[in-house]
Amino acid sequence: MLHSKSLDRDSYNSGDWFNRLDFSYSSNNWGVGLPPKEKSENNWPLIKPRLGDPSFRPWRSHIVAAVENFSNLLRIRYSSPLFRLRTANAIQERVRFQNTGPSRVPGVIVMSIEDGHKGLPGLSQLDPIYSYIVVIFNMCPTDISFPSAALKAKALQLHPVQMMSTDNTVKKSVCDASSGCFTVPPRTTSVFVEPRNV
Repeated sequence: MLHSKSLDRDSYNSGDWFNRLDFSYSSNNWGVGLPPKEKSENNWPLIKPRLGDPSFRPWRSHIVAAVENFSNLLRIRYSSPLFRLRTANAIQERVRFQNTGPSRVPGVIVMSIEDGHKGLPGLSQLDPIYSYIVVIFNMCPTDISFPSAALKAKALQLHPVQMMSTDNTVKKSVCDASSGCFTVPPRTTSVFVEPRNV
């Protein structure tokens, strides 16, 4: 719910004044006061003008969007057992990071998770719906294009939860199967899935 804590970086002992949650989503408790002196005094000159600046206060629509986006991530997590691998061995067998080495795209993490299928003997099938998942974290302030020869010809599509989201930014994420090139909007996490029997 965009819990701000008014920039209190260690609010464990700050009580409800800084830790209040508003379940009506009208406020995220921004700007209720300077964080306690003990751990934050050195940052007061930086914090004070920001707490007083109304442009830093989120609107209700921002808070609602954050709640929806978080809920969508939870739905995505529970849509596949591949997001809930239970052992280190299972993770090592199935999870790969694609954006590595000297030609990597800075500010981008590309994680793939492979399930067992006919073309991959020895790896058991955990997910009856998806055979392959790619998650791309774009931390950049601009769109990124990530070409991957390893992912070329995979029938990857944006996860149905993100396709049906009210977040129009994430819906701009695309995968061109013929080239293996992904395009992801700025500061967006996109999840692509390959449905079985496609």
